[in-house]
Amino acid sequence: MKRTPTPTPYKLFAICPGGLDEVLKKEIEKLPATVTHAYPGGIEFEGTLETAYLATLKLRTASRVLLLLGSHKKIFKPEELYSTIRSYDWEKHFSLESTFAIFLTESHTKERRIPVNPQFWALKAKDAVADYFLQKHGKRPNVERKDPDIAIRMHLHDQILKVYLDLSGPSLHERGYRRSSVEAPIKENLAAGLLLLSDWQYTCNEGFGFLDPFCGSGTLLVEAALIATRTAPGLLRTRFGFFGWKDHDPDLFEHVHARLKSERILDPAKLPLIVGCDREKEAVQATRTNLEAAGMADFVRLKVNSFQDTAAFQEKGLIVTNPPYGIRLEEVESLQETYRGIGSTLKHKYAGWWAGVITSEKSLMHSIGLKPEKKWPLHNGGLESQFSLFKMY
Repeated sequence: MKRTPTPTPYKLFAICPGGLDEVLKKEIEKLPATVTHAYPGGIEFEGTLETAYLATLKLRTASRVLLLLGSHKKIFKPEELYSTIRSYDWEKHFSLESTFAIFLTESHTKERRIPVNPQFWALKAKDAVADYFLQKHGKRPNVERKDPDIAIRMHLHDQILKVYLDLSGPSLHERGYRRSSVEAPIKENLAAGLLLLSDWQYTCNEGFGFLDPFCGSGTLLVEAALIATRTAPGLLRTRFGFFGWKDHDPDLFEHVHARLKSERILDPAKLPLIVGCDREKEAVQATRTNLEAAGMADFVRLKVNSFQDTAAFQEKGLIVTNPPYGIRLEEVESLQETYRGIGSTLKHKYAGWWAGVITSEKSLMHSIGLKPEKKWPLHNGGLESQFSLFKMY
């Protein structure tokens, strides 16, 4: 009897916000998938096409999931990049009628013989792909940077070039529920990362309640509800990068999608109490709008209230919040009292609870006046930040 050969596993790479790579690694291992290498800000792993679909749908902390097409050494000049990219059989991945875009990033640890201009190198790579189709069909595919059918992402580290197909399309933090916003919202995948660092994925099943007392536009509340209901974040999206890829298997994707939908827990009686408040009425309204867009409005209670006027609504619970933070010195100074109030409220009203706070200003974290059990350096947008987890006694 002839045996069917085992298919070669896909080599995949998931990108995440700085500081969340260990969280992302654990998420990938639970897909399940085989992690082959961990980097700051990204994880390499292997799996099947089903694994790739699960990664784009389930990973809460990932920004992108990329499929490795090839790795090449000794790429020193734009001409070497051009000839390498020109040698690919691009029609295997997408057709002449598809739009495409090239994105190239660069990093190095060694002295480079020839400086790299990423924009110029990306242009050379774009010409190589277009010339491939020109030679075969006498026409070039159209370039569309904003929303291409196919996005090709390349990274040049020292002289090593890696070429990827972007399976994500728009960044995976764009779940699709942000219909309303307030100043300085936290990105969805970073918010999910804070919750996973705080073990909400476990304590939401152990009788813990959840509170975000500075809910802003509700990102942490939506992500907390998605985790509690076991809703894969990708189920809220309608667009993925692999839709334009020739190896996309719509039947397999629909099967995976339907299975994940069936795993959700949408009975409020089986879910923890999730509460959000903010002293600004506009923020609470923005939160309500986003909860409704995410299908999570039935699982979260909202109040217009300041944190100091709240109290623990059950014996044990978790607070995760992104309070206001200042950029200019006078803003930071004016917020000192707010952070002292956070510390005092936690100490006197939330015994038995855990509390996680993220801020980009260390002096504000010190103003809380409590010693954290754990802390993690993270990147919040372009800001170096710290997430501190306190246990209240």
